[in-house]
Amino acid sequence: MIENAEQMMVYCGVVQDDRRAMLAARPDPEREPEWWELTSTLAAEVERDLGLAVPSTGFTSWPTVRPDASPQGLFAAAWALLANLPRLRELHAERGVPEEVTVATVSALGGVMGTHRHIHGRPGVGLMPLWSPPLRFRGADYEIGRHAFTRTHLGMGDGVSGHVLSIHIPPIGPLDAQESEASVAAAVEYFGRWFPEEPLAGFVCYSWLLDPQLAEYLRPDSNIIRFQSRFDLLPYLPTDDPTEGDRELMRLGLHLPTPDGPLDLAAVPQETTLQRAFVEHLRAGRHWQGRTGMLKTWS
Repeated sequence: MIENAEQMMVYCGVVQDDRRAMLAARPDPEREPEWWELTSTLAAEVERDLGLAVPSTGFTSWPTVRPDASPQGLFAAAWALLANLPRLRELHAERGVPEEVTVATVSALGGVMGTHRHIHGRPGVGLMPLWSPPLRFRGADYEIGRHAFTRTHLGMGDGVSGHVLSIHIPPIGPLDAQESEASVAAAVEYFGRWFPEEPLAGFVCYSWLLDPQLAEYLRPDSNIIRFQSRFDLLPYLPTDDPTEGDRELMRLGLHLPTPDGPLDLAAVPQETTLQRAFVEHLRAGRHWQGRTGMLKTWS
């Protein structure tokens, strides 16, 4: 049982309605042994990897639970993350990470709960694949200003070749160019102090935001296009599922639920340029792409 659970939720940016729902769904080994086991397994994984960078083989997001899961199932991953908050705070303190960065970093828990409610209409986190929150609560991912940065090993065919920071763009507002540049500059300074044993070789970003096809629909001076201009794109490698990029943009860019079957384009609002571009592009028989880019300049 986690002591001071509600105070810890407040620290992680969880709003009152979600705090109530999560407290009512505490793991119980007697009544919900299946979800107790899942919570314990996920918590142990975070504790095992505490302080470690993401290996060159990458990180697989935590899987979703079945749609008919009980509230305990929907909150199992959230309880696993919360259980590791004290250890994470100790790690940050040892490394010299400021309190404000810790708070911004763990606020991902409250953020994903809000997104879960918006997309699925139910409290919890279990119906969304969790990638960033597990990395944040193990000390691999940090939110600094406009961006989040993941400590990652750069891997080549013959092994690890250096340390890079993977840039992510949390959905916390406009992608302002000056804020983006300031965030990267701060990351260079901070990570050099926090993890001196990991000399920075560069920055990498994988995102729907780097799809060059967006330039066909957005203004050249838009924040997204200006962001793209800072990266050198790597060659595109087609995925087995051509709709993978469509679903990623729909979920992360438009914040809409993605069905298991065909996308319902008629259900996509047409109020913004990006929403209209999304539908027009797919109706033309084309697909969106998640792309990888290397930041051109960063020091």
